Amino acid sequence: MLTMANKSNPGLFSLGRIAKAQGTGGGFLMDVDDPEAMKDFPNLLYLRYPENQWAPYRIEEIRPHQTRKRNVFFVRLKGINTRTQAERLRGHEVMTDMQPEPSSENTSVIGYEVVRHDQSPLGEVEDLLETPAYSILIVKSVEKTILIPWIEQFVKSVNSETHRIITRNTADLESLE
Repeated sequence: MLTMANKSNPGLFSLGRIAKAQGTGGGFLMDVDDPEAMKDFPNLLYLRYPENQWAPYRIEEIRPHQTRKRNVFFVRLKGINTRTQAERLRGHEVMTDMQPEPSSENTSVIGYEVVRHDQSPLGEVEDLLETPAYSILIVKSVEKTILIPWIEQFVKSVNSETHRIITRNTADLESLE
């Protein structure tokens, strides 16, 4: 294990959560939010501990895991060598310092309903602006147009079945003229 990182590290991107320990050698299964983000495996994964600190771990092994649930990967990290150590990680959030490439899902979000984390309506995706750093959702609300960066800090989840994007931390973005 390397040194801890602060809670609000803007350079980290969400991958998913640790589901359960797998095997006796410290491996675990990780539920991944977007399997497209796993196309180019990162070198490090960051785990959030209860004290809201991030700890980086070097990846020893990572591969898709055959299961009924599609977005599951088997992972072994350097420094986690026993099943007991892996079991203690159950439920931990997993991040990467590699920004996931915008998936094809990003370009098909035009027309999606955008809601705040409390489920109150925010608007509808009018367009998607691609920048070198990240994509930006152009959301048309009743009053104005709101620009929301497509990063974990602002986009909590995307549901392609309900055509809905749940956002968070958008109050400051909404107040911009």
